[in-house]
Amino acid sequence: MNYTTQALVAFAVSTCGNGGSCASEQSYTPNSSGDFSCYELELMANVEMYVGDNCQTDSECTQIVYGTGCGCETDDLIASSSFDLVYFYEYVEQADEQSCSLDFGTTCDCPVDATPVCVQGACTWSD
Repeated sequence: MNYTTQALVAFAVSTCGNGGSCASEQSYTPNSSGDFSCYELELMANVEMYVGDNCQTDSECTQIVYGTGCGCETDDLIASSSFDLVYFYEYVEQADEQSCSLDFGTTCDCPVDATPVCVQGACTWSD
């Protein structure tokens, strides 16, 4: 585990432990192969998106993160154009390999006319 990963895990755990929003309230359970648990992968992916959706203007919200919603593009998460999604997709791939089900907390709404916007510093879909 590199320093960045340790920092992300520490941030996620501290956020969840202080009334933050966590997809599930499971305890840390290391496995014998050294892989991250499903819970850890979900935390790290959520932290990546917490950082990745930061924006100042609507024009920054250009990266649709396919597969994070309930089956339609306008329910998928959106990342800032300047954010590198490599680690996010690595966590999602590891979760898929371990048959984990990641919940990104999307609404499952699919408005056909929604557009990516920056609202209070985070990329989201317009209403």
